[in-house]
Order: sequence, then C-alpha cells, then structure tokens
Amino acid sequence: MRAFRVFAVLTLGVAVGAQAQLAVQQPTEKLLVLALSASPMDSAASIATMDAARARLVQLARYKAQVIAKTKICEALTQSGFPCDGLMSDVQAGQLARALGINSYTTGSIERAGGQYAARVHIVSGASGFAATFSLSGATPVVLGEAIAQRTNAIIRAAENARNCNDQRSRNSLERALGEAAKALQIEPDLASAHLCVATIREVQHAPVDSVIEASRRALRGDSSNTTAWSTIASKLLVKGDTSGAILAFRSMLSFNPTDKTLRLALAQQMLQHKAFASADTLLSEGLKSLPGDQQFRDLRKRACIEGGLYACTLGILKDEATADSTKLADTTTLKLALANAQAASDTQAMLWWAHAAVAHFPTSAAWAKQLGGAFQMAGKGDSAVFYYRKALTQDPGDISTGVLIAKTIVDAAVWDTAIAGPCQRRNDTTCLARLRAPFIAKVDPARQYLAAGYASPDSGLRLATAVVGLSGGSKLAQAGAYDPAYTWLDQLLTSLTPRSATDTGGARQAIRRQGSFWFGIASTLTLGAPYGIMVKSKSCDQAKNINDRIQRALQALDLGGTIAPSVAIQMRNILMQYATQMPKVKQAFKCRNF
Repeated sequence: MRAFRVFAVLTLGVAVGAQAQLAVQQPTEKLLVLALSASPMDSAASIATMDAARARLVQLARYKAQVIAKTKICEALTQSGFPCDGLMSDVQAGQLARALGINSYTTGSIERAGGQYAARVHIVSGASGFAATFSLSGATPVVLGEAIAQRTNAIIRAAENARNCNDQRSRNSLERALGEAAKALQIEPDLASAHLCVATIREVQHAPVDSVIEASRRALRGDSSNTTAWSTIASKLLVKGDTSGAILAFRSMLSFNPTDKTLRLALAQQMLQHKAFASADTLLSEGLKSLPGDQQFRDLRKRACIEGGLYACTLGILKDEATADSTKLADTTTLKLALANAQAASDTQAMLWWAHAAVAHFPTSAAWAKQLGGAFQMAGKGDSAVFYYRKALTQDPGDISTGVLIAKTIVDAAVWDTAIAGPCQRRNDTTCLARLRAPFIAKVDPARQYLAAGYASPDSGLRLATAVVGLSGGSKLAQAGAYDPAYTWLDQLLTSLTPRSATDTGGARQAIRRQGSFWFGIASTLTLGAPYGIMVKSKSCDQAKNINDRIQRALQALDLGGTIAPSVAIQMRNILMQYATQMPKVKQAFKCRNF
C-alpha cells in the first residue's frame, strides 16, 4: 500500500477576467497538495520538496491560489484519528480530500538515485481538469520542488482552457471549443481533460469512431488512470465489434478503481456474454477479496464457473455453500452438480466427500449408493466400491447395469501376480501353483453370477459391456492357468455371442468373439482329459456325443481365434486331433448312433 505524509494543503481557484479577486475568496477549483511517499531516509527530502513546490506555486498561480494553514489540516486529521504527519493510504487521502470539500488532490512518490531526487506526481481530479501524472527530477529538494511547481502551474493554466473547451462544446460552438483545446495543449501537450474534450467534439461531429478512440488514448498519456478515457475507448471498441479490446479497456479502467462494484459487475457480465469464463472468475474473485460477503459477486462467480466448466472453482463454491448451510447437502440438485464436477475434474476426494454426504442424507437411495461406489472405485478402493454397488443392487434389484458394474469392478481388481507364480512355473511345481490359484479364483469367480442378466439384457450396449467383462474375467483365469473356471466363463461368453446371421462377422462383437474363442480353445483343450476319461468309463453315448461336440467346437474356436498366437493354436489343435481320432473308435465300441 502506498503511503505518504500530509503536511499542508493548497486550494486553487479559477479566476476569469475581472472576477479574479472573487475567485480567490471563493475558489471553484481546489487542489490538495500532499507530501509524497518516501523511504524513511528520504522523508525529510519529500517534506522539503513539497514545501518548496507549494511555496513557489503560490507565487506562480497568483490570484488563483489560497494556501490553507497547516493548523486547519491538523484539525481535520485529528478529528479523523490521524496525527498531522501520519501515514495515509491513497484511499485515506481521498477521504481527507472529501472531508475538506476538495475534489482534486496529489499523490506520488519520491526517491533518491544517482545523486538525483526523482518524483512521480499524480493529480487525482474531479471536474477541475487537473488530472495528470508526471515524473521530474532535480539535484536538490528545492530544485525538484521548483520543477514540480512549474509543471503543476502549467497544468492549472491549461486546465482553464480545457474547461473553456467543454463550455464552448456544450453551447455547440465546436470550432471555438477546438480552439480552446488547442490552447490547452500548447501549454500542456498531454493534458487529459483537453484530449477528452476533443474526443467529445469528434462524437458530436459524428467523426469516425477511430478518431474518438485515438483522442481518448492521447488523454491516457497524461493520465493513465483516467476512467473517462478508458470508458470511452471501451464503449467505442464495442461499437466496432472489438469485444476483446473492449474487455481489456474495461479491465484497465477497473485496475485504477478496483473498488467500483458496478464496473466490476458490468465487466464480468461482458466476459460471461463472450464466454471468457476464467477471466470472469478471476475478476469476481478479486472483488470478493474486498467484499467477501457480496452476494452479487458470489452468484455471478458461481454462474461463471458452472457455465464455463471450471470444475475446481465450482466445487470450491459448492463446498463453501454447504459448509455455511448444511441444508444444501440434502438438495439433490446441489449433490448432482457437485458430483458431476468432481467426476469431470477426476477429484476423488471431492467425489468421496459429496457421495458420502448424499448417502448420509438419502440412505435408501440406490442411485446415491452407486455414486459412492463409483467414488471408491475412482479412489482405487475396489472392495469398498463393490460393497456400495451391492448395496445399490439390493435396493434396486432390477438394475442390471449395477450388477455388471459389480462384476467389472471385481474382475478389474483381480491381478495374477506373475512375479510370484514364475518360480513355481519354472520348476513345474503344480502344488505351488494350485496354492496360488485358489485365492485368485476365489476373487474372480464370484463376479460371474452378475453376468447372466447382462447377457440377456434387451439393451445392446449393456450386452456388449457384459461381454467385455466376461472376456476379461475368462482370459485372466486362463492366463493364470485356472482353465476349469476359465472354460465356464468363456463358454457362457461365446454362447451369448453366437452370430445372429451370416453377416454378423464384424464390429466389436466379432472382436470379442475372436479373443474369447482363442482362450476358450485353450481352456477347452487343456481341461478335456478329465471328462474324456469319465466318458470312457461310463460307455455312455450321450457323454460321447458331448465330448465329440466339444472337440469340434474347440477346433472351430481355434480356427477363429488362432491368429492371435498361431504357434499356441497349432499346439492345441494337435492335442485335440489326438482326441478326435479316437472318437470313431469310441462310437464303434459303444455302438452309438447319436453322432
């Protein structure tokens, strides 16, 4: 925060012709001159500089200046709780000026570098036309004070012509008005009020918009914080259709007057209209720092974040609202919005927080239980996810998609640890492998009970999703060497994927069918020995037919899926053919006629 010391005040009155003496007694234009901010080591120089500038300005602006005694200033400061030489911010300086009935005042800074004193002076002005910013330097405070006084006096003189320009323009004497502006600019080429008068004349003359913009930009050379200039530039850029340029102009305007709530809201609305949602969020967040409880800022920021898909922003706002008002957690609209944003942002903690809140407020809702299951799944907590999915399915048994989701979560979480199983496989230790497979099978196999309804669903998308889970579970079991349960899984899968017509040979179904056929062929071949032996001992033609059908089906499966790993497929075919060559002998021995 910039600070400065207050030491004295100078009021300036505008005198015109024979009314000069009256103006001294009843000045219409006043300027509050304050010492500039400085480091502690340069505070004395600041005092000396502005004292010199004030004294010299009284001489230069003769009959236009009235020096108010420091005792009067001390009275005003004391009444406001400040010492006569206390530190004040820019905002406090403005308050002091208003308390004294003065609408123009100076702020700025002074520093010493390279043997020189350098000052930057800013004149904040109301209707006087004094608004200006300038930098000067001098070898001593007195020299610098002289330079400041001369420049300020030039501004005072030029501002009189600028006011005359505005007066003539209001009377529609445009040429005279331009003449007065020219006089002002001869004295002070960058005087903002003179350039702004020219800009308004161009508007009255219906001159091209660019000429009005250019005049307003010239005004900014003398007073970069001039809100009138920025506002004119912004409005004219909107007329031209340059929305981005207009928003930048409004943004600059606001940067010099950050407490202007109306301007901030209007600018945020413009940003929303042109889908600059992130910029609107930033703008309104800045406003909330100074006005934390402002509901208009809060509502507009919420809208910007929601419409702009600013997920983290929306989540922060919703959580703040829910923390302040717990009833929000029982509002299904708020819950759905929060969970949607949390999911879009992949924010697992937010998902869990809001889903827990939803289940707490709606304990019998299958939908919210399912949401919490999804949150746990996103967080990598599969067991907790399955628990809440099962709870949801209990509450809504007809929801086939939840059953498929349970199966998918179980299968996805199951991992066959090849690093542990590797040594057992290398030494062909079947006991070791069986011990490792048992818990793996116990983890995967319960998922299969949820697939039957999915395979039979009238929803083709759900049937396809079920098939993907069936393939994943069956292939994982086969890769772990658990061929018996793998055969059951893959048999169920391929039965559901039976081609619906001769042309059903493409797309996702065929891709799954091909993958499933490969693993089915392996599982069927490597588990054929036990049922073949039972069939031989039973001498049953029905069992013999089943074995023969199984051999043929496995061969067909390898024909379809064999290209995935040709060498493995050939090996499996060779085993199957050994069984196949025995089947005519079995048929003859059993005297079978059913195959």
